[in-house]
Amino acid sequence: MSWDRDSNPYAPFQKRIKVTAFLISGAMLILLLRLWHLQILEGERMLLLSINNRLRIRTVEAPRGLILDRNGEVIVENRASFDLYLMPEDMQDIEEVTRRLAKILQVSPEEMGQRLSQREALPSQPMLLRKGVDERTVVAIEEQKIDLPGVNLQVRPVRAYPAGGTAASLLGFVSEVNHAQLQSKEFQDFRPGETMGQAGVERRYDAFIRGIDGGEQIEVDARGKVTRLVQRVEPRSGFNLYLTIDKRIQRIAEESFGGKSGALVAMNPSTGEILAMVSKPSYDPNQFSQRMTPEQWRTLVSDPKHPMQNRGLQGQYAPGSIFKLVTALAALEKRAITPDTTFSCNGLFRLGSHVFHDWKKGGHGTLNLRQGIANSCNIYFYNTALKTGIEEIARVARELGLGATPGIGLGDEAKGVIPSAEARARGGGEWYPGNTLMAGIGQGMVTVTPMQLVVMVSAIANGGTIFRPWVVRRVETLDRETIEEYGPEMVRKVSIDPDNLAIVRQGMQAVVSDGTGGRARIPGLAVAGKTGTAQVVRKGGPLRGDHRDHGWFVAFASTTDPQIAVVVLVEHAGFGGVVAAPIARNVLEAWFKLPKESGSSRVQAPQSESTEGD
Repeated sequence: MSWDRDSNPYAPFQKRIKVTAFLISGAMLILLLRLWHLQILEGERMLLLSINNRLRIRTVEAPRGLILDRNGEVIVENRASFDLYLMPEDMQDIEEVTRRLAKILQVSPEEMGQRLSQREALPSQPMLLRKGVDERTVVAIEEQKIDLPGVNLQVRPVRAYPAGGTAASLLGFVSEVNHAQLQSKEFQDFRPGETMGQAGVERRYDAFIRGIDGGEQIEVDARGKVTRLVQRVEPRSGFNLYLTIDKRIQRIAEESFGGKSGALVAMNPSTGEILAMVSKPSYDPNQFSQRMTPEQWRTLVSDPKHPMQNRGLQGQYAPGSIFKLVTALAALEKRAITPDTTFSCNGLFRLGSHVFHDWKKGGHGTLNLRQGIANSCNIYFYNTALKTGIEEIARVARELGLGATPGIGLGDEAKGVIPSAEARARGGGEWYPGNTLMAGIGQGMVTVTPMQLVVMVSAIANGGTIFRPWVVRRVETLDRETIEEYGPEMVRKVSIDPDNLAIVRQGMQAVVSDGTGGRARIPGLAVAGKTGTAQVVRKGGPLRGDHRDHGWFVAFASTTDPQIAVVVLVEHAGFGGVVAAPIARNVLEAWFKLPKESGSSRVQAPQSESTEGD
């Protein structure tokens, strides 16, 4: 029996088999070509990608250098902090991990999801979720580690200020560079999330303190858990700063203010070294080392008492009777008066139709220059100012450093105002004799900063040398190798007769021994000082209550060997002799290591403010 080809019943199936075989062969060929492409042409690149899926690179932040006082006591240090990082690529079930983590952090899963969607890091780099997580969060994450793939905690050093707000205006604080800073050329070497000093010493000496970050290359498993350290580049710690500040004196000065607002600056008159600097109220720089909320920031910057202002450098106040030292020197320089020149004070001074008053009702009687300074008699210095003239008063003020920035280099410094007839004329105004009277006693348009006054008092104490104030003695490595060392910088010798400076020093000693500064008297220590009360006025008259006069006191000791000059300002507290002098006394007792009770045992409290003025 024979079969015709056309009658073969398997022919259609055979045809399909051939077509299918052809297609399969073609697909296999394409697959082989693709494998050849991946393995041969792109093999190196694909191998690198595979390795990167297992390898991670993370920054190891360098600890900042320590800040120490003049005696080697630590003021600013570092402590360990935990930062929370995520690697979404390692999360097998990202929704479940997000839900668990949200519960631990006490936020909604939606908020967590939104944060993940805003990721800025590269796919192969961990994503920073939160800095400075608390102990509770650390424990919870570690306990649930197996259920949290891609969630990691990383330890880093953060800035710590053990004394909180003590010397905060001087030290400054550390925080992340912000967006605006990253856009400027000054910060072109910084990366997002990096920290730096933002104020005070931390900012001024950041290049020394900051250090150099290191890094780690680590291997992780499918859950993102670190399996081994591949290599590590050690970070380099920042250099240590040794300040001129005395930690013990700083603490006592801070405590002496209690709850009052104001400023204090203590300086070595022979070198310009700042021994203490207080600005009250203060703030806690530790807030900036961790995660500060927008609400916390708004509260801080909107505080009407301005805790972040460095009152010693930026606060501008009428000096009140402290300025009588300038008026006295100007009068002596011009020979308008001698130490023996007397004026009679009955409590009133008439100039045309205007009547000017002394702080003491009924006046002081007849006084010479020493007595005028000791009793801070307004009438004496009204007469002296008129005889001297505003231009000579202004010249001497500028010679003593007023009206210019002292140049300590810790941020913005106010210049204050030293008025003159010439300057008033340039502004289109007219200068009147009444303006001279008010300027002569440190009122009217005269304004100064506490730092300017400590420079001035130091120049009077040391015989006429202006030193630039400074706060850093040296910069050292961890091995105590000196990198930089600083010392006194003389700005100039003042153009004032040393004999006239000596006359004023005698008057300042009388202020403490038998004048308005009796609350600064210390048995066994010759203290020179000057009280001041600066009126805070509005239209209609002086303010009261929280807006009372500012109290000043300036001093140096000892009179024969000046080691320390102190300026104290207490805002809205009344007479300087009452509120500011005791604070200065506390600092002087501490510096000379005298018993605390010595300064108060011989000074009887006044029966009322009206009996002990200025």
